Amino acid sequence: MKKRNEYLDNKVYTFAYYPGNSFMHKLNPMSKFLFLLLLTILLFFIKSLIFLSIITVSILLLALTCGISLRDLIRKLKYIIIILIFSVILNIFFNAIPQTQEQILFYLFGLKFLPIRRLAVYYAMKAFFIIMTLYSSSIIYTNTTYMKDFVYSLMNLKIPYKFSFDFMVGIRYLPLIEKEAKTIALAQKARGFGRKKVGSFKKAYNFIFERLVSTLISILRKAEITSISMENRCFGIYKTRTNINKIKFKKNDVGFMLLSIILFIFILFYQFKVIPLPSFPSLYLIYTTIF
Repeated sequence: MKKRNEYLDNKVYTFAYYPGNSFMHKLNPMSKFLFLLLLTILLFFIKSLIFLSIITVSILLLALTCGISLRDLIRKLKYIIIILIFSVILNIFFNAIPQTQEQILFYLFGLKFLPIRRLAVYYAMKAFFIIMTLYSSSIIYTNTTYMKDFVYSLMNLKIPYKFSFDFMVGIRYLPLIEKEAKTIALAQKARGFGRKKVGSFKKAYNFIFERLVSTLISILRKAEITSISMENRCFGIYKTRTNINKIKFKKNDVGFMLLSIILFIFILFYQFKVIPLPSFPSLYLIYTTIF
């Protein structure tokens, strides 16, 4: 069987929707949105790095159950992981508010001017897990949610359809930008100006500048075409509008929302010591025990 062109397959794009039969695909967009909202709020209340890492791994496992293969998930996350690793290293070495009484874990290479502080490592790792979790959950939402269904769900909540469609256009432009960038990359490669031809700083600058400018021009043109099309169709001339498709809440949606709320309240109470359960061990205590 002939292999499909990967540039025509939405699965290779980070924030593009593709149909599927997973549990998340069948849920109402609003129930998934509530889950994302509660997850976002919860992440900023959790202090334990071990707990944050467990949540991050759970979200990644959830992504694998949504029809995203491990290979595609790694492809979608590789760039953000590289950026976050550099961010963690920079945050550790360039601590903005060093304190004289702050605990120093060790000195890098034994040099006194390269201390690795406890708080710097803690906040850098916390930011890593929070961004990783939010990014992964956004991938799950956009890969399993058809944007038209999302707009119809917002309109069912009596939100003006103008704002709903504006929000939909903003989200749909994310995979569009990625597609345009890959199309321009193929055009550059066809003209013999690919990444392998970059052999100097000047060529690298021209390569990046040409791709960025070409992508920006292409997106601006598509935005202009979209606005002209909306004006020609008299978009917004009526205060309300009717739709053929009706997005309704099902039993699975109600159960998923109740489960999300229960887990949110439980974890929140656990963080504020309302529920008398043992807390997660500190990584610092584990580090001091080993070393």
